[in-house]
Amino acid sequence: MTAQESSAQLPRFFFITQLIRDKVLQEKGEKRIELGNLMDLEIKLSGRYPEVVNLIVGRSFGRPPLEVPFRYVKTIDTRRTVVELPAGVKLKEFDRESARILIKDMVLDKKIIDTDEYEVEIVYDIHLLHAEGRMLVVHVDVTKAGMLRRLHFGWLARLLWGEVKNIELLPWKYVQPLPSDIDRFHGNVKLTVSREKIADIHPADLADILEELSGDERMAVFNTLDTETAADTLEEAEPRVQRELVASLRRDRLAELFHTMTPAQIADILEILPRVDAEALKKSLPVETGGKVNELLNAHDVKLPSIATSRFLALPETASVRQALAKFRSRTRRYDVVMYVYVTREDGTLKGVIDIRELIQAKSDETLSNIMTEQIVTLGPTDTLADAASEFSKYGFRALPMVDAGRALLGVVRYKDLLSVMQ
Repeated sequence: MTAQESSAQLPRFFFITQLIRDKVLQEKGEKRIELGNLMDLEIKLSGRYPEVVNLIVGRSFGRPPLEVPFRYVKTIDTRRTVVELPAGVKLKEFDRESARILIKDMVLDKKIIDTDEYEVEIVYDIHLLHAEGRMLVVHVDVTKAGMLRRLHFGWLARLLWGEVKNIELLPWKYVQPLPSDIDRFHGNVKLTVSREKIADIHPADLADILEELSGDERMAVFNTLDTETAADTLEEAEPRVQRELVASLRRDRLAELFHTMTPAQIADILEILPRVDAEALKKSLPVETGGKVNELLNAHDVKLPSIATSRFLALPETASVRQALAKFRSRTRRYDVVMYVYVTREDGTLKGVIDIRELIQAKSDETLSNIMTEQIVTLGPTDTLADAASEFSKYGFRALPMVDAGRALLGVVRYKDLLSVMQ
Protein backbone atom coordinates (compact mmCIF):
# COMPACT_ATOMS: atom_id res chain seq x y z
CA MET A 1 0.00 0.00 0.00
CA THR A 2 1.33 3.46 -0.91
CA ALA A 3 1.70 6.28 1.62
CA GLN A 4 -1.25 8.02 -0.04
CA GLU A 5 -3.45 4.94 0.33
CA SER A 6 -2.34 4.51 3.93
CA SER A 7 -3.39 8.07 4.78
CA ALA A 8 -6.72 7.43 3.07
CA GLN A 9 -7.50 4.84 5.79
CA LEU A 10 -7.59 7.56 8.45
CA PRO A 11 -11.01 9.03 9.38
CA ARG A 12 -11.92 11.69 6.86
CA PHE A 13 -14.82 13.96 6.09
CA PHE A 14 -15.99 14.36 2.49
CA PHE A 15 -18.67 16.31 0.69
CA ILE A 16 -20.61 14.22 -1.79
CA THR A 17 -19.85 16.78 -4.52
CA GLN A 18 -16.16 15.90 -4.06
CA LEU A 19 -16.83 12.23 -4.81
CA ILE A 20 -19.52 12.13 -7.50
CA ARG A 21 -18.17 11.47 -11.01
CA ASP A 22 -14.83 10.19 -9.64
CA LYS A 23 -13.40 7.03 -11.15
CA VAL A 24 -14.14 3.72 -9.46
CA LEU A 25 -11.39 1.15 -9.96
CA GLN A 26 -11.36 -2.57 -9.16
CA GLU A 27 -8.07 -3.92 -7.89
CA LYS A 28 -7.07 -7.29 -9.38
CA GLY A 29 -3.64 -8.34 -8.25
CA GLU A 30 -1.17 -5.82 -9.67
CA LYS A 31 -3.77 -4.33 -12.02
CA ARG A 32 -6.62 -1.91 -11.62
CA ILE A 33 -9.61 -2.14 -13.92
CA GLU A 34 -11.87 0.87 -14.37
CA LEU A 35 -15.48 0.02 -13.50
CA GLY A 36 -16.93 3.44 -14.26
CA ASN A 37 -17.71 6.67 -12.41
CA LEU A 38 -19.38 7.13 -9.04
CA MET A 39 -22.98 8.11 -9.76
CA ASP A 40 -24.62 7.98 -6.32
CA LEU A 41 -24.50 6.44 -2.84
CA GLU A 42 -27.21 4.19 -1.45
CA ILE A 43 -27.87 4.59 2.26
CA LYS A 44 -29.78 2.68 4.92
CA LEU A 45 -31.65 4.60 7.63
CA SER A 46 -30.36 3.03 10.82
CA GLY A 47 -29.33 4.73 14.04
CA ARG A 48 -28.99 8.49 14.28
CA TYR A 49 -26.93 8.80 11.11
CA PRO A 50 -27.61 6.92 7.86
CA GLU A 51 -24.88 4.55 6.66
CA VAL A 52 -23.74 4.15 3.07
CA VAL A 53 -24.28 0.54 1.97
CA ASN A 54 -23.63 0.65 -1.79
CA LEU A 55 -21.79 2.65 -4.40
CA ILE A 56 -23.81 3.14 -7.57
CA VAL A 57 -21.31 3.16 -10.44
CA GLY A 58 -22.35 4.55 -13.81
CA ARG A 59 -20.96 2.98 -16.99
CA SER A 60 -20.60 4.18 -20.56
CA PHE A 61 -22.33 3.00 -23.77
CA GLY A 62 -25.75 2.82 -22.11
CA ARG A 63 -24.88 -0.14 -19.91
CA PRO A 64 -26.83 -0.38 -16.59
CA PRO A 65 -25.06 0.98 -13.48
CA LEU A 66 -23.27 -1.42 -11.16
CA GLU A 67 -24.02 -1.89 -7.47
CA VAL A 68 -20.82 -2.13 -5.39
CA PRO A 69 -21.23 -2.99 -1.68
CA PHE A 70 -19.41 -0.38 0.38
CA ARG A 71 -17.71 -3.08 2.45
CA TYR A 72 -15.51 -3.81 -0.57
CA VAL A 73 -14.09 -0.27 -0.69
CA LYS A 74 -10.34 -0.36 -0.12
CA THR A 75 -9.54 3.35 -0.44
CA ILE A 76 -11.57 6.44 -1.20
CA ASP A 77 -10.51 10.02 -1.81
CA THR A 78 -11.53 13.02 -3.90
CA ARG A 79 -9.94 11.60 -7.08
CA ARG A 80 -10.75 7.89 -7.17
CA THR A 81 -12.29 5.02 -5.27
CA VAL A 82 -10.57 1.63 -5.27
CA VAL A 83 -12.55 -1.54 -4.50
CA GLU A 84 -11.26 -5.05 -3.91
CA LEU A 85 -13.64 -7.98 -4.34
CA PRO A 86 -13.21 -11.36 -2.65
CA ALA A 87 -12.57 -14.28 -5.01
CA GLY A 88 -15.71 -15.47 -6.72
CA VAL A 89 -17.77 -12.33 -5.98
CA LYS A 90 -19.44 -10.77 -9.01
CA LEU A 91 -21.00 -7.32 -9.06
CA LYS A 92 -24.72 -7.00 -9.76
CA GLU A 93 -26.36 -4.48 -12.03
CA PHE A 94 -28.21 -1.81 -10.06
CA ASP A 95 -31.95 -2.40 -9.95
CA ARG A 96 -33.92 0.50 -8.55
CA GLU A 97 -36.48 -0.58 -5.97
CA SER A 98 -38.99 1.65 -4.22
CA ALA A 99 -37.39 1.26 -0.78
CA ARG A 100 -33.85 2.11 -1.89
CA ILE A 101 -32.61 5.56 -0.93
CA LEU A 102 -30.01 7.23 -3.11
CA ILE A 103 -28.62 10.20 -1.23
CA LYS A 104 -27.65 12.38 -4.21
CA ASP A 105 -30.74 11.62 -6.26
CA MET A 106 -33.25 11.95 -3.44
CA VAL A 107 -31.84 14.63 -1.11
CA LEU A 108 -29.42 16.85 -3.02
CA ASP A 109 -31.03 20.02 -4.47
CA LYS A 110 -34.20 19.49 -2.40
CA LYS A 111 -35.73 22.29 -0.35
CA ILE A 112 -35.25 22.24 3.43
CA ILE A 113 -38.58 22.94 5.14
CA ASP A 114 -38.85 23.60 8.90
CA THR A 115 -41.61 22.50 11.29
CA ASP A 116 -43.66 25.61 10.54
CA GLU A 117 -43.50 24.83 6.79
CA TYR A 118 -41.13 27.73 6.11
CA GLU A 119 -38.56 27.20 3.38
CA VAL A 120 -35.12 27.52 4.91
CA GLU A 121 -32.76 26.79 2.02
CA ILE A 122 -31.74 24.26 -0.62
CA VAL A 123 -29.60 21.21 0.18
CA TYR A 124 -26.54 22.01 -1.91
CA ASP A 125 -24.22 19.35 -0.50
CA ILE A 126 -24.06 16.39 1.86
CA HIS A 127 -21.30 15.90 4.44
CA LEU A 128 -19.98 12.36 4.96
CA LEU A 129 -17.67 10.75 7.52
CA HIS A 130 -15.50 7.81 6.42
CA ALA A 131 -13.99 5.87 9.32
CA GLU A 132 -12.87 2.28 9.73
CA GLY A 133 -14.62 0.93 6.67
CA ARG A 134 -17.92 2.74 7.27
CA MET A 135 -19.33 5.91 5.76
CA LEU A 136 -22.01 7.91 7.60
CA VAL A 137 -24.16 10.83 6.47
CA VAL A 138 -23.58 13.46 9.18
CA HIS A 139 -24.63 16.87 7.82
CA VAL A 140 -26.39 18.65 4.99
CA ASP A 141 -24.94 21.90 3.64
CA VAL A 142 -27.37 24.72 2.82
CA THR A 143 -24.73 27.47 2.72
CA LYS A 144 -23.32 29.54 -0.12
CA ALA A 145 -20.13 27.49 0.19
CA GLY A 146 -22.20 24.39 -0.55
CA MET A 147 -23.81 26.10 -3.52
CA LEU A 148 -20.38 26.93 -4.97
CA ARG A 149 -19.25 23.33 -4.54
CA ARG A 150 -22.45 22.15 -6.24
CA LEU A 151 -21.62 24.43 -9.18
CA HIS A 152 -18.10 22.95 -9.34
CA PHE A 153 -16.47 26.04 -7.79
CA GLY A 154 -15.10 24.20 -4.75
CA TRP A 155 -11.81 26.08 -5.05
CA LEU A 156 -13.68 29.37 -4.60
CA ALA A 157 -15.54 28.05 -1.55
CA ARG A 158 -12.20 27.07 0.03
CA LEU A 159 -10.77 30.50 -0.80
CA LEU A 160 -13.70 32.37 0.77
CA TRP A 161 -14.47 30.17 3.79
CA GLY A 162 -11.29 28.16 4.36
CA GLU A 163 -11.76 25.06 6.49
CA VAL A 164 -15.05 23.22 6.85
CA LYS A 165 -15.24 24.19 10.54
CA ASN A 166 -15.90 27.79 9.42
CA ILE A 167 -19.12 26.70 7.66
CA GLU A 168 -22.42 26.28 9.51
CA LEU A 169 -23.55 22.79 8.53
CA LEU A 170 -26.95 21.39 9.48
CA PRO A 171 -26.70 18.11 11.44
CA TRP A 172 -28.56 15.18 9.88
CA LYS A 173 -30.18 14.43 13.24
CA TYR A 174 -32.41 17.47 12.66
CA VAL A 175 -33.67 16.00 9.37
CA GLN A 176 -36.92 14.05 9.68
CA PRO A 177 -36.69 10.37 8.67
CA LEU A 178 -37.34 9.87 4.97
CA PRO A 179 -40.34 7.66 4.08
CA SER A 180 -39.47 3.98 3.72
CA ASP A 181 -41.62 3.55 0.59
CA ILE A 182 -39.74 6.32 -1.21
CA ASP A 183 -39.68 5.93 -4.99
CA ARG A 184 -37.61 8.73 -6.48
CA PHE A 185 -38.20 11.15 -3.61
CA HIS A 186 -39.81 14.29 -5.08
CA GLY A 187 -40.85 15.97 -1.83
CA ASN A 188 -39.04 18.51 0.31
CA VAL A 189 -36.62 17.58 3.09
CA LYS A 190 -38.26 18.38 6.43
CA LEU A 191 -36.62 19.26 9.73
CA THR A 192 -37.47 18.44 13.34
CA VAL A 193 -36.70 22.03 14.45
CA SER A 194 -38.18 25.43 13.67
CA ARG A 195 -36.47 28.03 11.51
CA GLU A 196 -35.45 30.10 14.56
CA LYS A 197 -33.94 27.08 16.31
CA ILE A 198 -31.63 26.29 13.38
CA ALA A 199 -29.31 29.18 14.21
CA ASP A 200 -28.99 27.84 17.77
CA ILE A 201 -27.66 24.41 16.75
CA HIS A 202 -24.42 23.78 18.62
CA PRO A 203 -21.53 21.82 17.11
CA ALA A 204 -21.92 19.34 19.96
CA ASP A 205 -23.69 17.05 17.48
CA LEU A 206 -20.17 15.65 16.99
CA ALA A 207 -20.64 13.98 20.35
CA ASP A 208 -23.63 12.12 18.92
CA ILE A 209 -21.52 10.96 15.98
CA LEU A 210 -18.81 9.65 18.32
CA GLU A 211 -21.39 7.71 20.30
CA GLU A 212 -22.39 5.89 17.10
CA LEU A 213 -18.83 4.66 16.47
CA SER A 214 -16.77 1.86 17.98
CA GLY A 215 -13.88 2.60 20.35
CA ASP A 216 -11.09 2.72 17.77
CA GLU A 217 -13.19 4.66 15.27
CA ARG A 218 -14.26 7.10 17.98
CA MET A 219 -10.71 7.82 19.07
CA ALA A 220 -9.47 8.21 15.51
CA VAL A 221 -12.19 10.76 14.70
CA PHE A 222 -11.70 12.62 18.00
CA ASN A 223 -7.99 13.02 17.27
CA THR A 224 -8.79 14.87 14.03
CA LEU A 225 -10.67 17.65 15.90
CA ASP A 226 -9.08 20.98 16.76
CA THR A 227 -8.63 21.71 20.48
CA GLU A 228 -11.71 23.89 21.00
CA THR A 229 -14.03 21.61 19.07
CA ALA A 230 -12.64 18.56 20.86
CA ALA A 231 -13.19 20.20 24.26
CA ASP A 232 -16.81 21.04 23.40
CA THR A 233 -17.38 17.52 22.09
CA LEU A 234 -15.85 15.90 25.17
CA GLU A 235 -18.10 17.98 27.43
CA GLU A 236 -21.26 17.01 25.52
CA ALA A 237 -20.52 13.28 25.22
CA GLU A 238 -22.23 10.80 27.51
CA PRO A 239 -20.17 9.67 30.57
CA ARG A 240 -19.29 6.26 29.10
CA VAL A 241 -17.78 7.91 26.03
CA GLN A 242 -16.06 10.57 28.15
CA ARG A 243 -14.32 7.90 30.22
CA GLU A 244 -13.13 6.03 27.12
CA LEU A 245 -11.82 9.18 25.45
CA VAL A 246 -10.01 10.47 28.54
CA ALA A 247 -8.44 7.05 29.15
CA SER A 248 -7.03 7.05 25.61
CA LEU A 249 -5.81 10.65 25.42
CA ARG A 250 -2.25 11.76 26.11
CA ARG A 251 -1.82 13.93 29.21
CA ASP A 252 -0.56 16.90 27.18
CA ARG A 253 -3.62 16.68 24.91
CA LEU A 254 -5.92 16.61 27.95
CA ALA A 255 -4.12 19.65 29.36
CA GLU A 256 -4.83 21.49 26.09
CA LEU A 257 -8.52 20.58 26.29
CA PHE A 258 -8.83 21.57 29.95
CA HIS A 259 -7.23 24.94 29.15
CA THR A 260 -10.29 25.84 27.02
CA MET A 261 -12.85 24.62 29.61
CA THR A 262 -14.39 26.31 32.63
CA PRO A 263 -13.68 24.84 36.10
CA ALA A 264 -17.26 23.53 36.19
CA GLN A 265 -16.77 21.69 32.89
CA ILE A 266 -13.46 20.22 34.07
CA ALA A 267 -15.07 19.12 37.33
CA ASP A 268 -17.85 17.36 35.39
CA ILE A 269 -15.23 15.37 33.45
CA LEU A 270 -13.11 14.49 36.51
CA GLU A 271 -16.16 13.44 38.48
CA ILE A 272 -16.89 10.47 36.21
CA LEU A 273 -13.27 9.21 36.27
CA PRO A 274 -11.69 6.77 38.73
CA ARG A 275 -10.34 8.68 41.75
CA VAL A 276 -6.68 7.88 41.00
CA ASP A 277 -6.98 9.24 37.44
CA ALA A 278 -8.91 12.31 38.58
CA GLU A 279 -6.32 13.16 41.22
CA ALA A 280 -3.47 12.82 38.72
CA LEU A 281 -5.20 15.11 36.25
CA LYS A 282 -5.99 17.71 38.91
CA LYS A 283 -2.28 18.07 39.64
CA SER A 284 -1.65 19.10 36.05
CA LEU A 285 -4.08 22.06 36.29
CA PRO A 286 -2.94 25.66 36.94
CA VAL A 287 -3.12 26.52 40.65
CA GLU A 288 -6.11 28.87 40.40
CA THR A 289 -8.09 26.55 38.16
CA GLY A 290 -7.20 23.54 40.29
CA GLY A 291 -8.47 25.32 43.40
CA LYS A 292 -11.83 26.05 41.79
CA VAL A 293 -12.11 22.49 40.50
CA ASN A 294 -11.34 21.12 43.97
CA GLU A 295 -13.99 23.38 45.43
CA LEU A 296 -16.55 22.08 42.95
CA LEU A 297 -15.61 18.43 43.39
CA ASN A 298 -15.73 18.67 47.18
CA ALA A 299 -19.23 20.13 46.80
CA HIS A 300 -19.07 22.32 49.88
CA ASP A 301 -18.67 26.06 50.17
CA VAL A 302 -18.76 26.43 46.39
CA LYS A 303 -18.60 30.08 45.34
CA LEU A 304 -20.57 31.30 42.35
CA PRO A 305 -17.49 32.68 40.48
CA SER A 306 -16.14 29.12 40.36
CA ILE A 307 -18.82 28.05 37.92
CA ALA A 308 -18.99 31.26 35.85
CA THR A 309 -17.63 31.18 32.31
CA SER A 310 -15.83 33.95 30.42
CA ARG A 311 -16.66 32.41 27.04
CA PHE A 312 -19.67 34.49 25.98
CA LEU A 313 -20.35 37.18 23.39
CA ALA A 314 -20.31 40.78 24.64
CA LEU A 315 -20.43 43.70 22.19
CA PRO A 316 -20.65 47.50 22.51
CA GLU A 317 -24.09 49.10 22.26
CA THR A 318 -23.03 50.91 19.05
CA ALA A 319 -22.42 47.63 17.16
CA SER A 320 -24.87 46.70 14.41
CA VAL A 321 -26.89 43.52 14.12
CA ARG A 322 -24.84 42.62 11.04
CA GLN A 323 -21.57 42.94 13.01
CA ALA A 324 -22.98 40.93 15.91
CA LEU A 325 -24.13 38.06 13.68
CA ALA A 326 -20.80 38.00 11.85
CA LYS A 327 -18.94 37.79 15.17
CA PHE A 328 -21.31 35.14 16.47
CA ARG A 329 -21.05 32.92 13.39
CA SER A 330 -17.27 33.18 13.19
CA ARG A 331 -16.70 32.22 16.82
CA THR A 332 -19.74 30.13 17.85
CA ARG A 333 -17.59 27.11 18.73
CA ARG A 334 -15.62 29.18 21.21
CA TYR A 335 -18.62 30.24 23.28
CA ASP A 336 -20.13 28.36 26.20
CA VAL A 337 -23.13 30.69 26.11
CA VAL A 338 -24.71 30.82 22.64
CA MET A 339 -28.28 31.84 23.42
CA TYR A 340 -27.66 35.43 24.57
CA VAL A 341 -25.58 38.41 23.44
CA TYR A 342 -24.56 40.87 26.16
CA VAL A 343 -24.42 44.59 25.36
CA THR A 344 -21.90 46.85 27.11
CA ARG A 345 -21.19 50.55 27.47
CA GLU A 346 -17.87 52.14 26.51
CA ASP A 347 -16.48 51.46 29.99
CA GLY A 348 -17.33 47.75 29.75
CA THR A 349 -20.27 47.82 32.14
CA LEU A 350 -23.36 45.79 31.30
CA LYS A 351 -26.20 47.74 29.70
CA GLY A 352 -28.46 45.16 28.04
CA VAL A 353 -29.02 41.65 26.73
CA ILE A 354 -30.40 40.24 23.46
CA ASP A 355 -31.81 36.77 22.89
CA ILE A 356 -30.10 35.26 19.84
CA ARG A 357 -33.48 34.64 18.19
CA GLU A 358 -34.34 38.35 18.45
CA LEU A 359 -30.95 39.18 16.96
CA ILE A 360 -31.56 36.92 13.97
CA GLN A 361 -34.97 38.46 13.31
CA ALA A 362 -33.77 42.09 13.57
CA LYS A 363 -32.82 44.30 10.61
CA SER A 364 -29.12 44.03 9.82
CA ASP A 365 -28.45 47.79 10.07
CA GLU A 366 -30.11 48.19 13.51
CA THR A 367 -27.78 49.01 16.40
CA LEU A 368 -27.79 46.70 19.40
CA SER A 369 -28.90 49.53 21.70
CA ASN A 370 -32.19 49.70 19.77
CA ILE A 371 -33.15 46.05 20.19
CA MET A 372 -31.64 45.09 23.55
CA THR A 373 -33.52 44.54 26.79
CA GLU A 374 -32.29 46.81 29.58
CA GLN A 375 -34.22 45.12 32.39
CA ILE A 376 -31.57 42.49 33.16
CA VAL A 377 -31.58 39.87 35.87
CA THR A 378 -28.02 39.63 37.20
CA LEU A 379 -26.03 37.73 39.81
CA GLY A 380 -23.22 39.02 42.01
CA PRO A 381 -19.90 37.38 42.97
CA THR A 382 -21.02 37.11 46.62
CA ASP A 383 -24.37 35.46 45.80
CA THR A 384 -24.78 31.87 46.95
CA LEU A 385 -25.70 28.90 44.79
CA ALA A 386 -29.13 28.99 46.40
CA ASP A 387 -29.52 32.65 45.38
CA ALA A 388 -28.64 31.75 41.79
CA ALA A 389 -31.00 28.75 41.78
CA SER A 390 -33.82 30.99 43.01
CA GLU A 391 -33.25 33.48 40.16
CA PHE A 392 -33.12 30.74 37.54
CA SER A 393 -36.30 29.17 38.92
CA LYS A 394 -38.11 32.53 39.01
CA TYR A 395 -37.25 33.73 35.51
CA GLY A 396 -36.50 30.54 33.52
CA PHE A 397 -33.36 31.82 31.79
CA ARG A 398 -30.66 29.41 30.61
CA ALA A 399 -27.80 31.70 31.65
CA LEU A 400 -27.44 34.78 33.87
CA PRO A 401 -24.67 37.43 33.79
CA MET A 402 -22.54 38.10 36.87
CA VAL A 403 -21.63 41.72 37.58
CA ASP A 404 -19.81 43.55 40.37
CA ALA A 405 -21.11 46.56 42.31
CA GLY A 406 -20.15 48.86 39.44
CA ARG A 407 -21.99 46.69 36.84
CA ALA A 408 -18.73 45.46 35.26
CA LEU A 409 -19.42 42.14 33.50
CA LEU A 410 -17.42 39.45 35.34
CA GLY A 411 -18.78 36.29 33.70
CA VAL A 412 -21.91 34.31 32.94
CA VAL A 413 -23.39 31.44 34.96
CA ARG A 414 -25.10 28.69 32.96
CA TYR A 415 -28.08 26.91 34.48
CA LYS A 416 -26.67 23.50 33.46
CA ASP A 417 -23.43 24.21 35.37
CA LEU A 418 -25.36 25.29 38.46
CA LEU A 419 -27.45 22.12 38.32
CA SER A 420 -24.40 19.87 37.98
CA VAL A 421 -22.90 21.39 41.14
CA MET A 422 -26.07 21.30 43.23
CA GLN A 423 -27.19 17.76 42.31
